[in-house]
Amino acid sequence: MLALPENGMRQELLEGRLVVSPAPPKPHQWAAKRLERLFDDAAPPGLEANREVNLQLGADLLIPDVMVGSAVALSDAGPCMNAADVTMVAEILSPGNTAFGRAWKSQRYAEGGIPFFVEVELSGVVQVTVYELRGRGYAKIAAAHAGEILKSAEPFELSFDPAELVGAR
Repeated sequence: MLALPENGMRQELLEGRLVVSPAPPKPHQWAAKRLERLFDDAAPPGLEANREVNLQLGADLLIPDVMVGSAVALSDAGPCMNAADVTMVAEILSPGNTAFGRAWKSQRYAEGGIPFFVEVELSGVVQVTVYELRGRGYAKIAAAHAGEILKSAEPFELSFDPAELVGAR
């Protein structure tokens, strides 16, 4: 799959299926850029945030909207990140997301052992939820809607209003 030519589409491999989707809409991309900045500013030394990096989870290849992982692993020339080098992934849900992506990606991240998962809902009132891996699934540890302050101590101190992810600065 990594040998496929660049065509402007997001190409993921999930349970042996090639999942192809167009680039996310502009509000989705805007939210990802801002979330990446927030994570970078909050992350301790040795961790970096990056958008749309290939993540190898067994036979699956996923592309989280934003990932926080080892700075060393993110800076190497390899085409993929390994789950062991990833601390947190974030998925931004907007009206164009498929039910398949909404239902299965977080489950695969949990099965792959990613310690933290962040879900950003852009439909309606913007909401951010932070989950921690507990056993075989994620448990909610923090959540906030636009106009509230999301506060989480894990995996590092986060404090922001989800409204910061959308609209003009």
